Amino acid sequence: MVTHITLIIAHNHHIFRAILQKILQSCAGISILAKVDTAEGLFAKIKELEPDVVLAGLELKGMSDMASWQKLLTQCGKTKVVISWPHHNADKLPAMMRASRAGYIAWDASPAEYVYAVKQAVKGRECYCSQTQILRDSLNEANSFAKNLDDTWLKMLYCIWMGYSNKEIAMATGLKESTVKSYRKKLKSNTGFRSVAGLEKMINC
Repeated sequence: MVTHITLIIAHNHHIFRAILQKILQSCAGISILAKVDTAEGLFAKIKELEPDVVLAGLELKGMSDMASWQKLLTQCGKTKVVISWPHHNADKLPAMMRASRAGYIAWDASPAEYVYAVKQAVKGRECYCSQTQILRDSLNEANSFAKNLDDTWLKMLYCIWMGYSNKEIAMATGLKESTVKSYRKKLKSNTGFRSVAGLEKMINC
């Protein structure tokens, strides 16, 4: 049974780092060893302090791609990682979760969920906050939806992904512009995707 947890907080914004420190230190048994704002600082502190858990922001400076996160997870050794993600980067989560064994928590999750995520991580469990779980469920539904699309739907997806306007989509698919608007409305309703980037998973599924 783990009775004491050591933690490093890695996030770009000093205010958010301070908030997370207050939240986590309020829980008996969690000690904050360091706060850093760059990947370079994080790697150095992990090597120096060997914490139980790292709570890192997805937009941490120096962690701009998947390879960076995989390097972190490889070099962490016994240190577990929980990744805090902002909603405007939600489209990155599917690939991240497939490639990186870590906990995932929305940046605006409740204090109780942050504490729970850290406690689960130190036990070796990949914890997803409620918002992350909702996102995963919606992606699973979208994937199921995508597998049953006909040629018209697939043409629509490609056109939207390429940034076509409704008028251009109508020209490319032979549909009426009003029909295109109806398709787009249904697409958003069925998949929950709000950005063009979110369509890539469906196109390549």
